[in-house]
Amino acid sequence: MNKMIKYTVGVLLFGMISCNEDTINLDPIGDTEAGFFQNEGQMQQAVFGIYQKVSFFYAFRGGQNNNVFPVTLLPSDDLTTPSNSYATENFTALNGSNGQLNLYYQFAYQLLARANTVLQKIETNGDFAYTTSPEQKNYHKGEALFLRAYMYFCLWNVFGTAPLVTERILDFDKAYPPNSEGTQLLDQAIMDLEEAANLLPATWPDEYKGRVVKNSALGLRGKCLLFRGTVNKSNADFTAAIADFNALAGLSLTPVYSRNFDVAYNNNDESLFEYQANNTPTNTNPYVGGAGGNDAFSVIGEIGMWVGMFNQDPSWIGNSHYSATDLIKNAYEDGDPRKAYNINPDATTPINVMKYVRNTAFVRGSNGISMNNPRILRYADVLLLKAEALVRSGGSLAEAIGLINRVRERARNSTDDGTPSAVPADRDVSESNAATVLEWIFRERRLELAFEEGHRWWDLRRRHIAGEIDLKTFDFGSLDSGCKFEDKNIYFPLPSREVVDNPNLNQNPGY
Repeated sequence: MNKMIKYTVGVLLFGMISCNEDTINLDPIGDTEAGFFQNEGQMQQAVFGIYQKVSFFYAFRGGQNNNVFPVTLLPSDDLTTPSNSYATENFTALNGSNGQLNLYYQFAYQLLARANTVLQKIETNGDFAYTTSPEQKNYHKGEALFLRAYMYFCLWNVFGTAPLVTERILDFDKAYPPNSEGTQLLDQAIMDLEEAANLLPATWPDEYKGRVVKNSALGLRGKCLLFRGTVNKSNADFTAAIADFNALAGLSLTPVYSRNFDVAYNNNDESLFEYQANNTPTNTNPYVGGAGGNDAFSVIGEIGMWVGMFNQDPSWIGNSHYSATDLIKNAYEDGDPRKAYNINPDATTPINVMKYVRNTAFVRGSNGISMNNPRILRYADVLLLKAEALVRSGGSLAEAIGLINRVRERARNSTDDGTPSAVPADRDVSESNAATVLEWIFRERRLELAFEEGHRWWDLRRRHIAGEIDLKTFDFGSLDSGCKFEDKNIYFPLPSREVVDNPNLNQNPGY
């Protein structure tokens, strides 16, 4: 991050000292900061620029090693790869030089820089930039705060102690932020989301469907509170999370499970936040941008979702594709429609994950680039999070079990022919053992959210930090015989170049 900051400041300084009488009065080509951020349209473009950075976390970018999905998907017991080449799966090869971790970190701080810039410009230019539609000022601020909070949530789950940056950095003396401590990243996310929930609209016009709304902020804040409460054992966080979940309005489970991963049902009533993938199949180039991690494809390149890690597309990625483990296959009951949808039961090769591969539209030339939106936060996730918060706070077990059963009922009604399946059957609402109900919740989260957004790994990770499970003795179901988890792996290593260049930044312990 500090390298990018130093480069930006250096360019600004160079521009100031290299001016002379022959060049100072020339009109610049294109937009400059001095002439931008002047009206609602320009401010909206800047906000959309924050959203655009989310595309980097789903992009192919010219090769499987430039895709950062392994950072969140592979370190779990749901996915494995025949390649035995991903450090985020075997843990033993993790170090600060890992390319995918470096890219993840870089993209995260680029997004944070965009969000902080927008927030600064709203503060300095807001009084005159929002004269036509003054309500847009709050909406834009809420969007920037939400996206910043989402990135803090991700950084805490990946690195734990990544720097907390809450302002636009323009001076060298601020370009070396220290490690965050404990749950500081979650703390800031929770504060940002509280403010965002009070600023965002309840809905957007259809032309802007997919932009975050009040429900998005409440749902993500509740999730952050639950995660923080888990590791800090804070009952206040659990009750606050329940309050946020209770404040959600207008959401419902889709009638069938598959619609959450069907391109025809993007931005449906179950979705609280999803990345808006490209819907123009001729305007995608998965090879622009390459390994450099730059913004070259922000206009002409890839803004879809690469799912080729599941269906080996393009074929030259070889065995660097992801496969469902035997553990997740066996976790589903036979007859659970989610199993038949998520995993190819007839696969005779390790290419067997079907979620986001079924019901998908691909761009021209494909290379595994889908126009389907990945659902980052959806209502089924929230219902199970609320059930967990109820159990952890000493609330009604019957209510918590009822929430589990809502998810299971939708699952058994999701058969191809519309005839309800006998499984998964409802859980017994008379169960009085809180530990049993908590395990039911985590099992249901695994089945419902398999192969999505790192849910499984981040659930395992927070439970290990809380001392509820021990991942050192855990069966990850990996095809890599060298897979071995150590306590240090709960925090992935920070990029070595950042630690070397930043005197205030320490590497995570053990790396």
